[in-house]
Amino acid sequence: MAEGGVDSPTDPEDAFMTLSNDLRLEILLALWDAPDFSLSFAELRKAVGERDSGTFTYHLDELVGHFVGETADGYELQYPGHRVLDAIQSGVFHQRGTVGPVELEAPCPDCGAALTFTYDADYIGRVGCPDCDERVLEWPFDPGGVADRTPREVAAAFDRRTRLIWGCALDGVCPFCAGRVDREIAEGAGSTGLCIGVLEDLDRYDEYFARDHPAVVSLDCRRCSFYSFVPVGVVLLQRPRVTGRLHERGLDTRETPLWELGFVVDADPVVVREVDPPTVAVTAELPDGDPVVALVDADLSVTLADR
Repeated sequence: MAEGGVDSPTDPEDAFMTLSNDLRLEILLALWDAPDFSLSFAELRKAVGERDSGTFTYHLDELVGHFVGETADGYELQYPGHRVLDAIQSGVFHQRGTVGPVELEAPCPDCGAALTFTYDADYIGRVGCPDCDERVLEWPFDPGGVADRTPREVAAAFDRRTRLIWGCALDGVCPFCAGRVDREIAEGAGSTGLCIGVLEDLDRYDEYFARDHPAVVSLDCRRCSFYSFVPVGVVLLQRPRVTGRLHERGLDTRETPLWELGFVVDADPVVVREVDPPTVAVTAELPDGDPVVALVDADLSVTLADR
C-alpha cells in the first residue's frame, strides 16, 4: 500500500496573493451563487460585470487550476474556492455581533439564579450567572452564526457547534485544518498533585472558564494555531457506552445543553485518582439519584466504575 503525503504545488503566500484582487473574489462569489457552482465563460463574465475581456480572462486564469476548475461547459468552483468563501461567510474577517443577555432555563450551580447567554464583539459565547459572576461555559463562536437566528437559537447553535469542535479535537483531528491534535490530561488550578502540563505558566489559562477544575484535557494541533483546553467530562460525551448508560438512567446528553451537564462544566464532579499515569474520575449525577462514575485514563479511554 502506498503511503500518503501532502503535495504543495503552491506556496501559502502565493495562494493568498492570488486572492488579493477584488475581481477574483467576485468570480468566486459568482460561481458560489450559480446553479451547481458552474457557469460558462460568458455567463461568468456577465455575472461579475467586467466589460474588458482581457482583464477578465487574466484574473480568471489566475484562479484556474486551484480555486476554479475548467470544464467542457465552462468553469466551476473547486473545493479550495469553497473553503475561501466558507471563511468569508463565517464573518470572522469582517463582521462582529452581539447577542443577549438571554435568560436560559437553567440555574446557576453556585447561587441558583437563572443563567444567561451572551455573545460579544470579542467573538466569545458565554454562559454565566449575572448575580454571582460564575463563569459556566465560554468558547469562540463565529459571527456568521448570529445571522438569521433569534437570540435563543444562537445559544442553541453555540451549544451544538462547541460540542462538534470539542468532539473532533478529542478524536485527534483538528476541527479547523484536519491536522493531528495532540491530547493529554493536564493539571488545573484545582489540582491536588497531578503534575502534567504547563498550565500555570500560560497567562491565557488564567481566564479559562474551567480553571478551577483539578484536571483538563490539553489539545494542541501540530499543524495550525488551534490550542486549547477541554473539561475532562467532555470525553464522556464521545463514548456511546457512557451516554447510553446515562440515557437509560434518564439523562439525554444530546438534548441537554452543555451548561446543564454538571459533570462537564463543574469542578466538583472531577477527581484525580491516580497521578502517574493519570486517571481522572468524573461523576455524573442522575435524576434517579444514583450517580454514574467514569474513569478517564491518560489515553482518554473511559471505563465505568463504582462510586
